[in-house]
Amino acid sequence: MSGVLFKNAKIYTMDGNDNIFSSMYIEDGRIVELSNQNLIEKYKDCKVIDLNGRAVFPGFVESHMHLIEAARSMVEMDFKNVKNRDDFEHALYSFSKTKEPNAWIMGSGWSEIVFGGIMPHRFDIDKIVSDKPVCLIRQDGHSLILNTKALEVLNLRDNESVINSETAVKDEFGLTGLFYENWVFEIIGRIMDMMPDIYYEIALLRVDSELIKNGVTLVNDIMTQYPRYYNTFKRLQREGKIKVRIIAGSLGNSKEYSEFIKLSETEKLKKGPVKYFVDGSFGSRTALLTEPYEDEPNNIGCQNLSDEEIYDIIENSLKNSIPIAVHIIGDLAMKKFLDIYERVYNIYPNKEVRNRVEHIQIIKEEDIDRFKRLNLIASFQPIFNLESNLTLTRLGFRRIKDTYRYRTFIERGITTIFNSDTPFGAEYVQKKDGTFFKGFEPMLGIYCSVNKLNLNIEERVTVKQAVECYTKNPAYANYMEDVYGTLEKGKYADFVVLEEDIFDIDTLKIKDVEVYMTVIDGEVVYQKQ
Repeated sequence: MSGVLFKNAKIYTMDGNDNIFSSMYIEDGRIVELSNQNLIEKYKDCKVIDLNGRAVFPGFVESHMHLIEAARSMVEMDFKNVKNRDDFEHALYSFSKTKEPNAWIMGSGWSEIVFGGIMPHRFDIDKIVSDKPVCLIRQDGHSLILNTKALEVLNLRDNESVINSETAVKDEFGLTGLFYENWVFEIIGRIMDMMPDIYYEIALLRVDSELIKNGVTLVNDIMTQYPRYYNTFKRLQREGKIKVRIIAGSLGNSKEYSEFIKLSETEKLKKGPVKYFVDGSFGSRTALLTEPYEDEPNNIGCQNLSDEEIYDIIENSLKNSIPIAVHIIGDLAMKKFLDIYERVYNIYPNKEVRNRVEHIQIIKEEDIDRFKRLNLIASFQPIFNLESNLTLTRLGFRRIKDTYRYRTFIERGITTIFNSDTPFGAEYVQKKDGTFFKGFEPMLGIYCSVNKLNLNIEERVTVKQAVECYTKNPAYANYMEDVYGTLEKGKYADFVVLEEDIFDIDTLKIKDVEVYMTVIDGEVVYQKQ
């Protein structure tokens, strides 16, 4: 491969020494040299790309998203910006009419606000669509609603394990069609098994295009779960149809896990930490809290894994150096997890395995220092600042001081990464052109972390800290710091060129900064027209 010289740029290496260069020479997908000197004479036969003074950063890492679900959200119904029942019913009815008879009607992003604050019943969906199976996933991904036709197609109505499950809601008519937590994953898996390969290919091409358009060069698909998905990623990368690098995590305790861990890796597709769910979410009121929900005084949420299961998971991780990514939102879930982790860590003090805790939306002050002592990585979603009304409704003002502690974690030396959980969670804002953000845009995440958007405004961070949480820190979390996350000699030539320098503008304008160019392996995979 012939070399490429990028010149006339402001290259922020993020290398820890605040080095900034004007030129970068790349060959065979790796960075060969960075300099403030004229390199054209040194590399005479190379291709030259003049960046006209634009700012360059390491490629952004979207370190927690649901890649298949995000892809599906681009070809299915998206209710995230539907705010009233009339619009919901019209959108669902219209979308259903575009589908063939017996085709699944899939959608996501709804909130019970559409239904007057009450969780929906299958009868609510039946009156809109009754001739096709419908599955609509709540915006947090921890609950879903099926219509009667879907219950029948999935053979759930007379299924004893469903009827006896606490996470399948019943009334005098039987199943209401509303499901929580473990049944959500089971139902979606059954439906996705029915979908043809071309469905996934079309959806993944759409999401890949959006990712690279926004400067994302590496994705942690935090819960790939199915070998079929993993092999689809591999095929589409091999065929050059999707460009983004992928680190795919399995779902622990799933029936697919033993098959998943045997899958082979490539340079652009690796296996990531094993995902586990300790509790649920604020939105579905299933996150496990020390005190009851402000808007549901008899409910403190639920624990999805027993203490014994948590112990075994941690022991296996620390004893065998198997990295895990553990979903924890509530403060009681965090306390329970840290209590058990501490016990196991005293037996197996493994400082090499890089275990992550995902979300951490509320945590007691005394547990933050424990978190650091146990060598855990904190994974936050700054865009959840956009759903501050939900946080306030669920927790009340008194507990806000314990929420979204980004700055505190960073200042105490805890490795912290930022991401989005797309397509789940958060209420997205509009862009200047009137369209809506998808959620995984790094500019949106940085904007949400550095401005006074959060109820807990003292936890906002600097722009530099935010960029590190999207570049060098997730590279470390993924054991890739030797080849990724900063722009240095010998590392992968993955970087993003921005139209404006986000270190030099009003922070309120950051979300509107556009990507001019995205480069992966030294190849320009996106350029603004």
